[in-house]
Amino acid sequence: MYARVTMFPGLAPERIKATLEEFREQNLPRLEQLPGYRGVWCGVDYTGGRAIAVTYWESIEALHGSDAVADEARAAAVTQAGVDRNRPPITDRYEIVLEKESLSAR
Repeated sequence: MYARVTMFPGLAPERIKATLEEFREQNLPRLEQLPGYRGVWCGVDYTGGRAIAVTYWESIEALHGSDAVADEARAAAVTQAGVDRNRPPITDRYEIVLEKESLSAR
């Protein structure tokens, strides 16, 4: 499995909730329909004006095949959230080599 990790370090805190809602309603459905999509995880630090989004893909080909839609979603988030132009999003790609769910989470 592979992951695209995007960190948004310079968000306007008062605009984060609206940005997440827009992502959930407009961009996530497009990602979910792409071949090889396996899931998403998002985290937010409202006070610090930071967020992170991780999407999961069954293969490196599926991850690369989603790049255009992910680029559009990221651009929409930057516009909606009022990102500090001196602190643009950072995107990396990883192969997932270990995943373990807590037994107490079941």
